[in-house]
Amino acid sequence: MTFPYRCLTILSCVLALCSSAFAAERLRASYAAPNASQSPLWAAQARGYFAKYGLEVDLLYISSGSLNVQALVGNTVQFAAGGPAALEARLRGPKLLTIANPLNVLASNLVTIPEIKSIADLKGKIGGISRFGSSTHQGLRYLFRTNGLSVENDLKMLQLGGDASRLAALKAGKIQYTFLGAAASEQARGQGLKVLATARQMNIPFPWTSVVVNEPWLEANRDTAYRYVKAVTEAIRFMKHNRAESEKMIAKYMRIDDPRLASVEYEFNVGLFPDLPYPTLDGMKLILENLAAETPEFARHKPDEFADSSLVERLKREKFVESLK
Repeated sequence: MTFPYRCLTILSCVLALCSSAFAAERLRASYAAPNASQSPLWAAQARGYFAKYGLEVDLLYISSGSLNVQALVGNTVQFAAGGPAALEARLRGPKLLTIANPLNVLASNLVTIPEIKSIADLKGKIGGISRFGSSTHQGLRYLFRTNGLSVENDLKMLQLGGDASRLAALKAGKIQYTFLGAAASEQARGQGLKVLATARQMNIPFPWTSVVVNEPWLEANRDTAYRYVKAVTEAIRFMKHNRAESEKMIAKYMRIDDPRLASVEYEFNVGLFPDLPYPTLDGMKLILENLAAETPEFARHKPDEFADSSLVERLKREKFVESLK
C-alpha cells in the first residue's frame, strides 16, 4: 500500500468515526395536551435546541397522561408527559420517574355556568374531566378536599376528553363546571360562561407539564436525559424573552388562526414557567394524598420516591440559565 493511499485510508476512518461520534441520538418524546402548557417541548424542537445538544427527537401528541404512560411503559417513547398518571403507575409496579416539570402548577381555569357563584356551589353538580386519573380529575379532587367538600359524596364527574369537548358539554348544559386552558377559557367567556377562578388564584401545586422516564432507562442513559432537560430549559428561557416568535410557534402547533388566542395562551402559560424546571414535590404530595384517600397504604410513600431532581440540580450548579444569551 503506497503512503498516499494509507493516508487516505486513515483519513477516511477518522472522518467516519467523527461522523458516528457526532450523529444525533434518535429519540421519541410525547406531550399530553394541544395547548401552550406543552410549548417548551415545541420550542426545543422548533428552535433546534434538541439538535444543539445532539438529539434528534420525534415529538408525538398523545391525548392523555394515562396513554402517555402506556407509551412509556411499552417503550414507544423514551420521554413522556403524564405526571399524575406516572406517579400512580409507579405505585402499581412500573418504575417511572419525573425528571422535570416545565410547568409545576395546575395550569387551568375553573370555568362554570353563570349560575355558579362559589366553589361551594359545585356540590352535587356535574363536572367534566378529560379522563379518570388525569390532571383535571386530580385537580378537582384536590379543589373539593381543600374547600371542605366531600370527594366521595359531592364530586360527580363525566369523562369527556379534551378542552374543546368539555367546553361544548358545558355550553350544552351536560356539565356545570370544568377546568379549561387559556384559549378555551377565552372562548367560554365569549359564550357567556364564567371563569370562577384562574390558575393563579387557585395556585394549586401540580406536575402539570412533566418529563417522565423509565428509571432503568435513566440509569443507562443519564447523559441523554440531561441533554434533553437542558434543551427544554433553554426553550423556556427563549420563550420568556421572545414573545412575538413564541406566539407564532404556539399558533402553529395549536393550529389556531386567531393571533389573539395565541397571545392569550402565551400570557397564561409562559408566566407560569419556572426558570429551572425542578420536579414539584409539593404537587406529587397532593396526588399522593388524593390516592391515599382511596387506598390508605399509599400514604406511607414520600413524594421524592417519584422524582429525580439531580439533572435540574446539575443545571443549577453549572449556572446554565445564567450562561444563556
